[in-house]
Amino acid sequence: MRFSEQPPSKQWAALKCQGEKIAEVWLKPEGEPFALTFRISLKSFQLPGIGQRLTIENLLTAVGIATDEVESWRREDVSHPGMNGSNPELRHPLSPPQDVPHLTIYVRLKPPQAEAPTDSREPEIASEKWQDLESRWNAILGLEATIDTLRQRLESVRMQMEAASNKTLTGDEKVHALNADVAQWNKAKGRVHYALPKVKEFIHRATWAMGTPERKKLEELFKSHIQLHIPFPEIDQVPHQLEFLLKDRQLLSGQGVTVCQECQSISADIQGALRNLQSNAAANTRKKMSEARTKGKLF
Repeated sequence: MRFSEQPPSKQWAALKCQGEKIAEVWLKPEGEPFALTFRISLKSFQLPGIGQRLTIENLLTAVGIATDEVESWRREDVSHPGMNGSNPELRHPLSPPQDVPHLTIYVRLKPPQAEAPTDSREPEIASEKWQDLESRWNAILGLEATIDTLRQRLESVRMQMEAASNKTLTGDEKVHALNADVAQWNKAKGRVHYALPKVKEFIHRATWAMGTPERKKLEELFKSHIQLHIPFPEIDQVPHQLEFLLKDRQLLSGQGVTVCQECQSISADIQGALRNLQSNAAANTRKKMSEARTKGKLF
């Protein structure tokens, strides 16, 4: 069975050599129709006679894939081109993982060449399908714009909260402020400690989301095919991929709105508690000064 005809994996499948499991494979991860992932445990590299046989070529052979079908492969953040199977790294033994229990190899295959119709024309695709793809992509772009706006707003709010939580009272305010007002102000500032990790997490996720390989691939497809209404082999998989990305952006946008509302509420509470403290402290100062003047007149 050709790779394109195989269904996506639902669980890791074992690859064995001489009856011993040496690796695991997952076909078409996360809706990628031309990709597969290998996972090799550190223990496999320590098996006698196995370490030197753990190559990309041998792993691919175990699942019936030739090296010339490889477009590229990636280990951690380092990517290698397939070079039509001529890349010597395909046949070099893999090095064991460092500080992690498994070595993970992500392999992307070349999409199959579309067969030309007998009349030498590209197969027609209904305009409604192109419009649907464009609509989905534009919805994603709209959400990403919202997410970026939330990111910028939260970066500003984070600085405001950090400044507010580090603010100290003046000498007069410390002397004349009411204990209840100081307690309320400190309580409001204490909420910053719990909110800042949420802010930092959202900013990290919002920044990282724009650079994922899946997002970059869809953007390339939109610019080179969808926008120009040029057919391409994996067009039937794209709606699912766009829907997955859209839901991810919806969740991320919702998280940003929630965190932003929480932080704005905290900032407002801190400012309100501080204003109340300062107002009461000033009134207390005036009261004491008035009492002192009255007492002086009596003498």
